[in-house]
Amino acid sequence: MKSILSGVLICCTALLCLAIPVQTEAQAWVEVVDNQLQTADEAWSSEGFSIIGNHYKGFLDNEKKERHSFTLRAGVAYRFLGICDSDCDDLDLTLYDPRGKVVAQDVATDAIPVLELTPDQTGVYQVEVFMVSCTVSPCYYGLGLWGMGSGVGESSGKQGGSYTGRLESGDSTLSSGEYVDYYTFEAQAGQHIIVDLRSTNFDTWLIVKSPSGDQEDNDDYEESTSHSRLEIDAAESGTWQVLATSYGVGETGAYEVSIDVSAGGTGSSGSGSRIESGELARGDETIDSGEFVDLYTFEGSAGERFVLDLRSVNFDTYLMVVTPSGEIQYNDDFEGDQDRSLLNITLNESGSHRIQVTSYGPGETGSYDLHIQQDSAGSASSGPRVERGNLAAGDETLGTGEYLDIFTFEGTPGQHVRVDVSSSEFDTYLIVTGPNELQEDNDDAEDAAGHSIVEFDLTDGGTYETVVTSYSPGMTGNYELVIEFGDASTDWGTDEDNPDQRDIRRLSAGQTLTGQLEPGDSEIEANRYTDVFTFDGQAGQTVAVEMSSSDFDTYIGLIFPSEEFLENDDYEGSTNRSRIDLTLQESGRYSIVVTSYSSGMSGSYQVSLNTSSAPGPSPEPIRAGGNVYGLFVGISDYPGERNDLSFCAEDATTFYSAMQRGAGMPAGNGQVLMDAQATATNVRNALREFGNRVGPDDIFVFFYSGHGSRVPRPGGFERADPDGIDESISLYDDHILDNEMASLFDNINARIAMLVLDSCFSGGFAKDVISAPNRMGFFSSEEDVTSMVAAKFMAGGYLAKFIADAVGDRYADIDRDGEINALELSQYLHEQYRAEVKSGTKSDVVSLNSRQLGYQHLIVDRGSIGGYDVIFK
Repeated sequence: MKSILSGVLICCTALLCLAIPVQTEAQAWVEVVDNQLQTADEAWSSEGFSIIGNHYKGFLDNEKKERHSFTLRAGVAYRFLGICDSDCDDLDLTLYDPRGKVVAQDVATDAIPVLELTPDQTGVYQVEVFMVSCTVSPCYYGLGLWGMGSGVGESSGKQGGSYTGRLESGDSTLSSGEYVDYYTFEAQAGQHIIVDLRSTNFDTWLIVKSPSGDQEDNDDYEESTSHSRLEIDAAESGTWQVLATSYGVGETGAYEVSIDVSAGGTGSSGSGSRIESGELARGDETIDSGEFVDLYTFEGSAGERFVLDLRSVNFDTYLMVVTPSGEIQYNDDFEGDQDRSLLNITLNESGSHRIQVTSYGPGETGSYDLHIQQDSAGSASSGPRVERGNLAAGDETLGTGEYLDIFTFEGTPGQHVRVDVSSSEFDTYLIVTGPNELQEDNDDAEDAAGHSIVEFDLTDGGTYETVVTSYSPGMTGNYELVIEFGDASTDWGTDEDNPDQRDIRRLSAGQTLTGQLEPGDSEIEANRYTDVFTFDGQAGQTVAVEMSSSDFDTYIGLIFPSEEFLENDDYEGSTNRSRIDLTLQESGRYSIVVTSYSSGMSGSYQVSLNTSSAPGPSPEPIRAGGNVYGLFVGISDYPGERNDLSFCAEDATTFYSAMQRGAGMPAGNGQVLMDAQATATNVRNALREFGNRVGPDDIFVFFYSGHGSRVPRPGGFERADPDGIDESISLYDDHILDNEMASLFDNINARIAMLVLDSCFSGGFAKDVISAPNRMGFFSSEEDVTSMVAAKFMAGGYLAKFIADAVGDRYADIDRDGEINALELSQYLHEQYRAEVKSGTKSDVVSLNSRQLGYQHLIVDRGSIGGYDVIFK
């Protein structure tokens, strides 16, 4: 490759290899990157190459890698250039085509890699940046793209069209194993997108991803297994991606996919709606702190409500509105999303309001879309919507037989919605679905069997569906449905000590902040109030994030720049303290999620961040050692016939085999108890025997697939069970309660003792068992939620299927380094739950044969186990 561009590189190298002084601030080096890339642009423009898009600037530690995606057009000549700072001796680039094959590579020992390619197919390509040698971490680098050809000035993807393709062996695969083909197209904010996938050879599954990575999917359109379809009103401009795949692993055959992009959908054509697409660029005006800014205005009257929605995939958005009298409202990361800022405001005064579109940090540039919408429909002033109906024989039904009625409403981002259904004639059940895979469910509100409530704040505009149904099949009767709309809470002004409840707060090293969980906060699954804090971390830093409260049972999570997730419930067994200690493995923006263990808890808390004084070399994580042991219990055939389950006994043998195949467990180190063998006495004895065999360097896994139950505690309330109820696993002849399981685990002195329960209400074991050191747990559902049989996978439960794949087939070894750490294992399981244990549309709810797909959530409790501690080799 270097010989092809030797004439260019002689000139470029003389300039690009000039000594770059060591910079103490990342932004100073960003300017150096821009200058060096501009030098290359001047040299290559004489050959007809033009810069494409905005250059990427980033940083990596020694021997670390990361990938970037680019849409390349067939027949266009492209050049990629990487440059590195003065502490970097060797930087490599590798280019992968849409199928994941290497098509260009520069691995020479230098800090200026160059790639050249003329693709024969249009698609999404990935460039892997490898920091081969960095003497002082992190090392900063820049990556630029140039193109030459008739399509350079055009969009990198088509506006639409029809295509024929074939899923076959050798294609790229999803993480869950299905073959997939990729297509890209260009769309502008406000356009209406229709994507249609059909095949007579396999069960189709369609996925569409926005430029920022939001995704919508559809399996069976109108209950047809050969047809999948999505209609989307584009909320952002740029390159969209279509994934044509199958519902099951290994399915192959021909298909047809069509993409239609037309002007104006419901998202842009409504009254009072306006879209501004622009670009922050050098030469723009700047605000006092140095960030570039674009200005817009809108006219409004006191009492009117406006939604301002700013999105960009190029920079960290920041949105401000200034009233005629000079008051300011602002938003940085809406719902923790660095690519989006949103304000949902009711005007306090009439006149011209100024909008400032800017970035969080100085020097950030790139394109954006700003939606300005005056909203009148569904506002608080319009009053509640009341519907009276009747569930009756002849109504449409869920796959499990319950009758249902469906109502729709249009929602606006930031809007608060409360959906309430009540009946004196049957046990109500309520499901609300919406854009971007949203689904909220509720059975008994306030423990009333005839009353269900779903209440949340909308993050996306569009059509929402309300499904009114019953808890059990065959129930009929009259009901009343009330849908109330309100404004999300707002706080005019700039007092950072009293921020908007839904805004994100910055947390600095050494800082402790006080907050309040309360109604009006954002909510996560199970209706838990949530606040979010962010900080910028660098790889190699040691951080301690801690939360405490005397008012409620604390729970804290940490979202990585790569979107992996680490959480902690009870630190050192304390229910009012949660803490994460971690040496960061990647640089970027981290989000701290502060919430409670149970739904509806509120009160004050403190959150703090402490870091090492300066980033240094990352310490080695704890490596796997010793032996691997396991007890595997599965029950399909219970006494009698009424309580039998499908596939649960097979789950035990499947995971036993997976542990031998993927974790190196000798056959003699594992024991399987199935059906009539799985008595409470046998399980207790087996756990005691393993306690005598397992040593402090070993790993022990207890796995169970079968029924779970709940029983009132004789002593009532305790800190580990605030609801006064114990959870249990239902063995062949008796139960083992969560408290007893904790005592049985006390006898196992392992480096890691892992509890894996795929049973109803299994999440209740987390508090009791994982509160001691060296334990971690994976639970198929929350403590008051049932778990489903995963009939699609011929498995007793979803957790059983996914963890067997994760370990046995090494799918959880995401970085392919031969080790599965705690973070990789939990991340893989979370991704599989998000992909498979859900339903997003009316057809999904009806056709997937279970009402419970929307609310069964994986519970992971790592206790004292570090995210990068190795579990299996």
